[in-house]
Amino acid sequence: MKKKELYSYVFWGVLSTILNIGLAQLVVWSGIDYKISNAITLVLVKVFCYFTNKIFVFKTPFGSFHRFITEIVRFVCARWITFLVDYFGVILLVEVMKQSFFFSKCALSVIVIVLNYILSKKMVFHKQRENGVADESIQ
Repeated sequence: MKKKELYSYVFWGVLSTILNIGLAQLVVWSGIDYKISNAITLVLVKVFCYFTNKIFVFKTPFGSFHRFITEIVRFVCARWITFLVDYFGVILLVEVMKQSFFFSKCALSVIVIVLNYILSKKMVFHKQRENGVADESIQ
């Protein structure tokens, strides 16, 4: 793991976490149910995360259309996992454990950040060699 990559991931991860929690809280304050607010926010933040991770963290080239689509599909699959962890984790904390929405979003963010990094590093953002095989040196 490269330190520069990790620092970049932490920077963009903190920024996306602030965006995630802040936007979700604003939508809740506007009167929309916290479950809908959470789902809307998660989708918007996932799009933000794709581009920041691709461009600034893992720095994978855009390359061919096929590689781009493959990477997008992998990203969506990986982030779907963490979407479910975040979405249902918040519901569990709010409805079963009687925690506030804000606290629940903050608590789940820690778990989601770690899972996102692992899944992004291992499943999604692979630098490609000329022959199309993933470069193992970044793994």
